[in-house]
Amino acid sequence: MEVDRENPRGAPTTQGTQFASSSDMATVHLDPRNEQTGQLISGVLSDARDLAVAEVDKLKAEAITKARGVGEEVKVLSAGVFLLLLGAVMLSAALALALIAAGLPAWAAFGLVAIACVAAGAVLVKHKTGAASPASTS
Repeated sequence: MEVDRENPRGAPTTQGTQFASSSDMATVHLDPRNEQTGQLISGVLSDARDLAVAEVDKLKAEAITKARGVGEEVKVLSAGVFLLLLGAVMLSAALALALIAAGLPAWAAFGLVAIACVAAGAVLVKHKTGAASPASTS
């Protein structure tokens, strides 16, 4: 049987976390009467430390997995926001060109569209900040 150099005890591993083999976990042959109290306490503390390290490793792996998922969602959301912004700019330009075709000078057409965009943005911002602050009932 060939011994794995990174895992010499032959314990099964999952994503970098080494689990104890069944020979390491077997406690049926231990006789507590033959061991000193200090050795028993040392063994319990060692087991507690091993459990804590394993739990921290598990939490780390879960956090990394969740962070990767959030990263993918941010990429998709960013692409969507970019496309919405691009559409809004193109729609504004089309509206300004339509006003020019209707006989308005170019500066007036683009100025009117810009004023309409600023007004719409101000209404949205005011509505959002108004919803965030508590309304007075007096």
